[in-house]
Amino acid sequence: MIALKNNGSAIDEGQIPTLRVAATYSPTIFPIAFAAVAANLLKAAAGWKLERGVTILSLEYLLSCRTVFSAVTVPLSLRRLNILTPLLVALWAMSPLGGQAALRIMDMIPSQVSEPYLFEYLEFMSIPDYLAPFSSAGLSLLPSIQGTFISALSSPEETKAGPRDAFGNVKIPMLEHYSQATIGTDGWHNVSTDGFGTVWSAIIGIPIATQGGFALQQNYSFALNTSYMTADCSVKRGQPMAHRDWYNYINKTRLYRTGRVLIIRPAGVRTRFSKRPMELILEARHHRNETVTNATCVLTTMHAEVDVACHGSACGARRIRRIDKPENVTARTVLDGMVAEGSQKSVPAGVLQAFMETFIRITQTPWETGTPKPFPSPLETYFTHPSAPFSAPEIDSIDGTDISQVGDAVFSQRLSQLLNTFWLSSAASRNLSGHFKFQESPRYTNIIVQNTTGTRTPNHMVMRVSGLWISILFIASTVMLASGIAASIFGCLRRGPDVLDRATFFLRYSPYVSLAEQNSLEDGISQIKRTKNLRVCVGDIRPTEETGYVAFGTVGEAMPLSWQEKERRYV
Repeated sequence: MIALKNNGSAIDEGQIPTLRVAATYSPTIFPIAFAAVAANLLKAAAGWKLERGVTILSLEYLLSCRTVFSAVTVPLSLRRLNILTPLLVALWAMSPLGGQAALRIMDMIPSQVSEPYLFEYLEFMSIPDYLAPFSSAGLSLLPSIQGTFISALSSPEETKAGPRDAFGNVKIPMLEHYSQATIGTDGWHNVSTDGFGTVWSAIIGIPIATQGGFALQQNYSFALNTSYMTADCSVKRGQPMAHRDWYNYINKTRLYRTGRVLIIRPAGVRTRFSKRPMELILEARHHRNETVTNATCVLTTMHAEVDVACHGSACGARRIRRIDKPENVTARTVLDGMVAEGSQKSVPAGVLQAFMETFIRITQTPWETGTPKPFPSPLETYFTHPSAPFSAPEIDSIDGTDISQVGDAVFSQRLSQLLNTFWLSSAASRNLSGHFKFQESPRYTNIIVQNTTGTRTPNHMVMRVSGLWISILFIASTVMLASGIAASIFGCLRRGPDVLDRATFFLRYSPYVSLAEQNSLEDGISQIKRTKNLRVCVGDIRPTEETGYVAFGTVGEAMPLSWQEKERRYV
């Protein structure tokens, strides 16, 4: 009853600590108590049945099966069964089962009591607050944007591979990485809790906030709807180009360039009304063999629902599934001016130019001169050395890096990661680095915050009562109580002396026992007290004859067998 009353309570509250300590002794105490009660029942039942007439086999079962072990071995040794056999086995089965049940009725499990809880998260389609890197807004935001992007790009390999970025933001897995074979119920794909084997859509995550902040002793779960840009690239090597020809080429072409060996340009004229997916052309020169890598990439938008779980403030995606959208929504990206559904904000014209002009030079120092250099920037080395692009072997080598060697699939993944990481850095650099509070008015008007309702669950262990084991304990305890009551009833109904299981039982009416006349109703205990000094033995009552005869008697009437020769014969 105490266990049921405290079902679902924390393990350190109320009487639960005492119950847990008591449960550790139950496998020892319960069988001892049960054995005492059950053995007394069988003896009382044997005495009661003996007064009414009972078969020798039944009497033997009642007197011999008074332990768990003997309840099994006696039928085997006698090789005879009767109606008492299964009853006695069932009775003694309650002893170990009851002890184990008392130990196992209480399980310690994480709390399952949850409550609705509000969460906020950054909308991926938030809009940058600048139109050009060298505008007044751009110059104000550029240090924060550059710091956020470079800190993500230079973060340790473990952080890049993990489910959270260096600031604790939740990373979004890349759905294209999952095959149809891994799809689960309702289109969900499971995500590794430690990020092992997961390809992320960006190397920076989505900031999350909740009312009052995340508490260490709480678990949280919620679902968020988000999106990201995905690139589908075809990479090939172009014609060799000499150093001078390369710089003449990039100076004549309308494009975005690092001033070194990388250029990016749209494949055609884009407007905010374009319906076809954007095509970007990336070209990078490898100085050592003078080859030029050409990559044509088609940009689209992937919409996804992400199931997020948090232990304290440590949050991570645990499942993700695709959200189907019309083609006119997925064919365009934030670089085309796409905004979040239901948002009243609008993207100013020139977002693509502002993005690319800043992105292409974001890893370079502001004071770098316009003098052409053959060195790659960390943007190129991220394709070949994503774990450490700033310290890649080719970063300070005039030979450069050959980005064509990674292949189409890897190139597409890493370009998507770079574009998504920089978009988030541009749209909410200060929010990504820690300043994202619940229901706080955004400092920058183009930040879009989405709301969702999830659950909060206390992060502690509670006691759960096992229905199976408490039922077994109830049955075993009831059997033990009934056995005690039945033993008392049998004792009250018995009219004869209590002689069973007493050594003096063998003295009654034996012609070989030298004993004064006795009362036939004298109990065994009284008889023991009266004859405590009487010496008895199993001996030879015909010691002087050629053939002996063994019987129970007092020493004198019978000669102990140990006194006789081993070769003596008996009948």
